[in-house]
Amino acid sequence: MKLPEWQDLVLAEGVFPEPVTDKNRIVLWLKKDRDGTFQHWERIGTVARAQVTAKDGLCASPATSIRAREWIGGAVGRILHGLRERKGNRSFTLPSGRSAEQCGELQPDLLLVWASAERPISDETAIKDRWPEAARFERLGEKLYLVGGVATEADRAKAAGKGAESQQPLSEGTPREDAEKSLTLARQAGDRNAEVISLTDLGVIGLNEGDPQRAINFLEQALALNRQLGDKDRESDILGNLGMALLAVRQPAQAWELFQHQLNYSRANGDPYAEKMALERLAIASGNLGDSNRAIALYDQALAVTRRVGDRHQEANVLWQQGIQFAELGQRDLAIAKADEAVTLFKLLGKPQAGWYGAYLQKYRMGLLDDQPGDAAGGAGFSPQAYLGGSIVANALAQQPPGSGPAQANKGGPGLLRMAMSATKAMANFVGSGFKTATPDVQRQRLQTCATCEHHTGLRCQICGCFTNVKSRLLHEDCPIGKWPA
Repeated sequence: MKLPEWQDLVLAEGVFPEPVTDKNRIVLWLKKDRDGTFQHWERIGTVARAQVTAKDGLCASPATSIRAREWIGGAVGRILHGLRERKGNRSFTLPSGRSAEQCGELQPDLLLVWASAERPISDETAIKDRWPEAARFERLGEKLYLVGGVATEADRAKAAGKGAESQQPLSEGTPREDAEKSLTLARQAGDRNAEVISLTDLGVIGLNEGDPQRAINFLEQALALNRQLGDKDRESDILGNLGMALLAVRQPAQAWELFQHQLNYSRANGDPYAEKMALERLAIASGNLGDSNRAIALYDQALAVTRRVGDRHQEANVLWQQGIQFAELGQRDLAIAKADEAVTLFKLLGKPQAGWYGAYLQKYRMGLLDDQPGDAAGGAGFSPQAYLGGSIVANALAQQPPGSGPAQANKGGPGLLRMAMSATKAMANFVGSGFKTATPDVQRQRLQTCATCEHHTGLRCQICGCFTNVKSRLLHEDCPIGKWPA
């Protein structure tokens, strides 16, 4: 069962919708109390991919909320505003366009409830009868209520005697296992939107696992089904990932066309996150086509957008890729300068990549050959493909021009710099590479934040391409748009 379109809902006074790209989610802002310094708000969002239940004429979807406050003036407010910024609190853009900052913890025990029939909910009696344990009932619109204090799955598991098991992260499965389960559930429920999302996720997973043909099969299924549904946002995401799979099977000209479509669509919709991704992919395709000069120019455009949105991790990735293209042209000084800039930024961000990228840069600077190709670093059973989920590994694999790879890296030159990105085998030695795992509480908080984000498919972040169940385990990682810090 689907969520209602928020455009069709008659909302109560003081309730405002937040535009989201995912048509299967609802995000609302509730105006709360106001003092001389702050206007207080509550942001309510349905959980991505959550199952909608229907009983006795009432539909319900799990939701979460977070408190935020908007500074409205006063010297004291200005001081407090500065203190909150230094603490790194999450910030939001209100439907009015003004900013607000988090001032409370995420609350997971909520439901959005609406009438399944074409009639208003006359009073709270039916809702209270359905959820007698709830502690909060708030009318948000003619057919919409917020119910709070409802037991979550973790609460029910704990009450049933599972104890510590209920405190584990939301999913312990691999991205493939989670995506296959989601696809099965979507087909059983006849939810074609969820089916498209699952097929797309499986396509990205196939590419990351080194099986681009399998990826193409899933993505083409997703594209055909989505065109029946007419979701242009989702089509752009599918086409971008399909282009990466086409690069992996040496079809850069066809991939270029798909990336150009993604770029045009992102610019028409004013989406800088999709725009920077499309520009980076067009640059990769240009490198595959042997046009390093055009690739460098496109990376410059990608850098400008990436810096505008403040994604510093991706900025470092783009700088390194640009260095590869300068190396392809034999412009060693420029290649070293770009790669060095990337390593410096990785160090500033505290990323463990800085170590091995720096080592490959030093080899390139000294004209040495790679002496640790293949799986020499092998190790702790950690899969960089599973962790990166499309943000680096898929790009690196897809961007290899014909004849490149570990053997070519041994010859020095651009192959050395490319090898640092190409799955970076040193990542496989999980502990030795400086990776630290987050505590279960930190992971759970990160996943709960992702669950309410419009850029999240339920498994994968559409901005960085990572599968969040894996990425959230790594302490040094952060959200590309700052919703959770490292």
